[in-house]
Amino acid sequence: MLSLAPAPATDGLSPQLHLSRLSGSVFLLSWTIDAPVLSRPRIALAAGEKRLASGSVVLPLGDGRLRVVVVFRHGGSGEVVAALSDDHPGGDTTARFDPDLVHGMADAEDLVRDATPDARRMLANALVGHWPTLFGLSQAAGYLGFLRQFLLILARKPLAASPVARLTEGKVLLETTVPGRLSGVRTAYRLDSGGLSRLPGRPRLGRADRAGNRPLHLIIDEFPPQAGGLLILQAESGLIVRTVAARQDIPSLGRWWAGKASQRDGLRSWLVEQLSGLSEQGRLLAIEMQRRLPLAAQTVRRNDDLPSAELDLAVTTPAGLLLGGWYRDAEGLLDEVLLHRSEGEPTPVLERLDHFPALLPAGTNGDVKRAIGFAALIPGYAGGAPVLQPRVELKLKSGTVLSLRPNAQPADTLAIRARALAAIPPQHLTAQMLERTIAPVLADCQAALRQSLPEPRIKSFGKGPASPAVSVVIPLYRVYDFLRIQVCAFAADRWFVEKAELIYVLDSPEHEGEVAHLLGGLFLAYGLPMQLVVMGRNGGFSAACNAGAAASRGQALALVNSDVIPDSEGWLPALLQRLEPHRRTGAVGPKLLYDDGSLQHAGLYFKRDSKGTWLNHHYFKGMPSGYAPANVERSVPGVTGACIVMTRALFMEVGGFDDAYVIGDYEDSDLCLKIARAGLGIVYVPSVSLYHLERQSISKSLDYTRGVASQHNSWLQTKRWDGEIGALMAAIDKPAPQQQSAPAPSLSLDPEFLLSRANLRRATAA
Repeated sequence: MLSLAPAPATDGLSPQLHLSRLSGSVFLLSWTIDAPVLSRPRIALAAGEKRLASGSVVLPLGDGRLRVVVVFRHGGSGEVVAALSDDHPGGDTTARFDPDLVHGMADAEDLVRDATPDARRMLANALVGHWPTLFGLSQAAGYLGFLRQFLLILARKPLAASPVARLTEGKVLLETTVPGRLSGVRTAYRLDSGGLSRLPGRPRLGRADRAGNRPLHLIIDEFPPQAGGLLILQAESGLIVRTVAARQDIPSLGRWWAGKASQRDGLRSWLVEQLSGLSEQGRLLAIEMQRRLPLAAQTVRRNDDLPSAELDLAVTTPAGLLLGGWYRDAEGLLDEVLLHRSEGEPTPVLERLDHFPALLPAGTNGDVKRAIGFAALIPGYAGGAPVLQPRVELKLKSGTVLSLRPNAQPADTLAIRARALAAIPPQHLTAQMLERTIAPVLADCQAALRQSLPEPRIKSFGKGPASPAVSVVIPLYRVYDFLRIQVCAFAADRWFVEKAELIYVLDSPEHEGEVAHLLGGLFLAYGLPMQLVVMGRNGGFSAACNAGAAASRGQALALVNSDVIPDSEGWLPALLQRLEPHRRTGAVGPKLLYDDGSLQHAGLYFKRDSKGTWLNHHYFKGMPSGYAPANVERSVPGVTGACIVMTRALFMEVGGFDDAYVIGDYEDSDLCLKIARAGLGIVYVPSVSLYHLERQSISKSLDYTRGVASQHNSWLQTKRWDGEIGALMAAIDKPAPQQQSAPAPSLSLDPEFLLSRANLRRATAA
């Protein structure tokens, strides 16, 4: 049985049992007991038949005794029974009291008297971290006064934490120092007249100075000079209290950055992370500060065989930090590559580097040196914050450390995408490099571009049909050479004029004035009404087509490239006829010809390359237009996005073109695969032919790197559709009986060239 420490009784309670108020209906019970005990002592509280919720902590005292401190809420009336137990066979010790008779507030001096340093720390953690939330004490004036008294007992003369820079969103940067032994600051709180609040963000501890003190920085809400209060830091090794100093003239971030932060990599990176986490305005401010006061780039260049290196790529997205550069290590002296973060030890990244051959520019003597190019994606770096100049070190086996830092890197999403596409030369890019290093960055870029795409603007030239049968959507990007010919061909087609809605989508909005002037002139010349949808910024082929479809009113959609020219009228109704519901046809496409009359497209199929990636191919590409197998109307795995016709409802149902594909490639085959998944077929219609001057606009894209973008898109298609493409092509390769099909108009049909569906693909020219 537990024995109470001997003392005379007072007011019916032992002096070792103290009851006081913390605030209103919240009480603090302190019960001091002799040690030893069989197990950790605990107190259960009950009022009548109801057990009271409570929180407790057991404090060791300097003389060997224990003090059990319990906080509980009692909003009713009547007696409370406290049962103190340590699982002794003799039973519990009980005490009875009426909280309504207790009016005295808790006294911090009495509570911590004789308590060991560890006991004070445990009690402080409960008073600051757990009990205010559990019992709603964060705004209680009585409790706040008690807590302030308690904290100032722990820290008799706390140092100051001063605001050193005014940030954005009403935030300021606090700076103070803490003992060098302090580590692992978990949480920070602020106590002032407004209450006790947990501060968001993570404090940063710097390196210890010569006196053994470590600088600490923290972002808090700006406050009136008279409402400083206390700053409370909970750490693994203790609790630190600081006064928040009042200051009228808080410097701007730019002034502070130019001083203390100018050469402190870790502090700069931490502040960039914190600002970026506040808001978009904070992220932009972080970028501005880094560009306004960049750090000096660091490279190691040598003419001998000692290690040399350069870091010329370091861009961040939510996927991580994409690093790139080169190094020379002829004698194998490199031991590790270390990436520095805003705090903590640097991260080894050598094993994550993808390597490829690189040639350095010729020096003054004209020699070209061979080097090892590298690229790596480091996940989780800076939480995706735009750290524009991270520091990397090459650690040599001798212990020598070589520092690398790039010039200020881009933070714009389009620029980051362009750098990612150029990170590894296409001839050295493997599927593993693509999946591990490049694809996650491109996925982040595409998602960011999609989310930040402004609403397009629409300009109208004339008034089109009230209820168009079809909307012809044509994306434009920097090449407008064929618009006159294309509009002329459309205007000469009576059915087109009466039944079709013409929508151009400008994906290079910087040319809005030029294109609007051109289309306005064409409307005056030919009288063909049209609309111009102007993208808020360049979004790529998929986004442009989807925007045009969203603005359309026709029951059907004809998605057509700006370099596709009809060779006769009536092409649209001929394609629309194949979309009748009973045919179970989801989309149709015509024959496409080069300007010399040879075949560019007679349907699309898939074939694996040597790496197992599914690539898109065109049936009979390069063959004469009259080549008999190319003039058989048939089901095909897909048709090109240069001219594809389908119902608007189906286009919307399957989600349109997927803008995860970079710039413009493979989104058309992806759309066809989605249509096939919906249980509908794709039909190639050779009786309709148009001219296609292939890739006249995509080659103008500054971001377009044919090898890397195309490899990424084919990899993405394979990753998404591998099994379904395999099944689709296996069905096409399956031998089928020859079928007699009607010849295309003006073409003679030679039975010798009638091929089964399996043979159609095998007859394809390169």
